[in-house]
Amino acid sequence: MNFDPNLFHLDWERLGEVLIAIIVLSFLLERALALLFESRFFINRFKEKSLKEVIAFIVGAFVCWYWDFDAVSMIFLKDHVTLFGAILTGAIVAGGSKASVKLFKDVMGIQSTAENEKQQKKERIKDQADAKSEAKIEDTKNPK
Repeated sequence: MNFDPNLFHLDWERLGEVLIAIIVLSFLLERALALLFESRFFINRFKEKSLKEVIAFIVGAFVCWYWDFDAVSMIFLKDHVTLFGAILTGAIVAGGSKASVKLFKDVMGIQSTAENEKQQKKERIKDQADAKSEAKIEDTKNPK
């Protein structure tokens, strides 16, 4: 395929619209999945498993496929949407969803009550373990 690289250019207005659509869709996906991910059932049942990312990817890919949202084809001006592009866009949206979770939790300090309770319980256990360790150290320093 002969293609003159000098003919390639990005439509910055279209790129901006696609990026804004990805950001908005990421926030919508994150808030929709928060009902599941922040529930006590999910937190207690799947503490150490990486299900959030897999679920977010599947839902993101499905949403992009269902609404024919293929960011790659839109940016690089393909004449039709592709399944691969929609799945790739879904992965980008899911990654953006994870970034928005970090924004809410780490930067803005917003988290669910179930997540808050889990974190407080973890801190209490850590504090108790630290106190036991300190007591053992004191016992070894001052044997009776």
